[in-house]
Amino acid sequence: MFKGIKSALGRAKKAAAFSFDTISAGWYARNGYYGIYNALSGGLPAWSGEPVSTDTAMGLSTVWACNKVISESVGILGLDMMQEKGGKKESATGKPLYAALKYAPSDEMTTQNFTELLTSHMVLQGNGFAKIARRSGTGEALEFYPLQPQMVFPDREKTGQKRLVYVVREEHQADKTYTVERGKPQDILHLRGLGWDGVRGYSVITMARQSLGTAIAQERNVANFYAKGGRIPYLLKHPNKFKDDKDYEKFAANWEKTYSDPHKPPILEQGLEYQQIGLSAKDAQLIESRLFTLPEICRWFSVFPTIVGDLSHATFSNIESLSEQFVRFTLMTHLTRWEQELWRCVLTPEEKHQGYFFRHDLGALRRADFLARMQGYAAMLQMGKNSINEVRGMEGENPIDGGDDHFVQVNLAPVQNMQGVTPAARVQVGGKMQRESR
Repeated sequence: MFKGIKSALGRAKKAAAFSFDTISAGWYARNGYYGIYNALSGGLPAWSGEPVSTDTAMGLSTVWACNKVISESVGILGLDMMQEKGGKKESATGKPLYAALKYAPSDEMTTQNFTELLTSHMVLQGNGFAKIARRSGTGEALEFYPLQPQMVFPDREKTGQKRLVYVVREEHQADKTYTVERGKPQDILHLRGLGWDGVRGYSVITMARQSLGTAIAQERNVANFYAKGGRIPYLLKHPNKFKDDKDYEKFAANWEKTYSDPHKPPILEQGLEYQQIGLSAKDAQLIESRLFTLPEICRWFSVFPTIVGDLSHATFSNIESLSEQFVRFTLMTHLTRWEQELWRCVLTPEEKHQGYFFRHDLGALRRADFLARMQGYAAMLQMGKNSINEVRGMEGENPIDGGDDHFVQVNLAPVQNMQGVTPAARVQVGGKMQRESR
């Protein structure tokens, strides 16, 4: 039976290689046919003929770098659980969830590993999932355990209230269904990317299959070119006709045996001519086409090429601007997803009512830029936004005596106080404006 399915699957892929997508292929995974699911959604051929899956796509340096820079950037940022109460916001250090998100979501991994992993799942496959372990009675979240995206199937109930449900299928275990119920804590943390139905996010590997397939084909052609010693495809022109097939096969076998090493130059004799029939690497524009593919892939991830190491169009003046735009247009999207999905999925209704929320600390992104960091601290101190001890705390330093006071500049005054006062008559004494008669 399995051979019949495999044969039918092969014929279907050959006849209509591009008719499958992750939605239709998902039926096989939901029903336990993980091999067929991987063949359909994880390895369909692109127009270039190259199969594209998460594994093959990650073999491209641009895909690896885009995924890495996004997921690691999210991972290095501190994630705080906060509470807004009485108009004041403070860290919820007394909650178990604070430590779980600040340091380690479980005994198996750190917070950086956890956030990197789920962000990577969401960036590449459109969805990141984690099981939430809660305290019995109160329902407070205590730990998180990541789930493989291909094993979790979000859907809606077919009848009744049409509630959102998550079916988790793990090997050698019975299926588990988790239902999202109004007014009750949820058991699945779901980070979803751009999607079409509000339930699942698109897989960028599937959506970018043609671009990635072209890039994989280029990598293969370049590798084959060097594997053959840079030898361009050729034909041999023999001055005489072969006596019979046996004579031809003998000549071909001898040639292959002698010059099977692509780095060994052929020696032509008896009027034998060597004629090129393929294109050189320069004529085929292999380098140019690969340079075009890099920004093409970056567009799928909303990452500027300079961020992943392409400095061909970088200048001293635009690198800093592009880095700021990466934070603004790429990173903030993923950080906002984390903060809002944590609030939606993780907090209990009581915790939401009590004003708990989540916020990332972007200070880690400025840690490497000493000058910008110091200028920012100076501005915060001068406007009275932060005290000296608060700034020292941001730098990981201990507080000092008298460092809790806030200071402001005193050489400014309201505009209305300046009416009728000439510039020559303005005198500042003790920070207050005095009027002198003209």
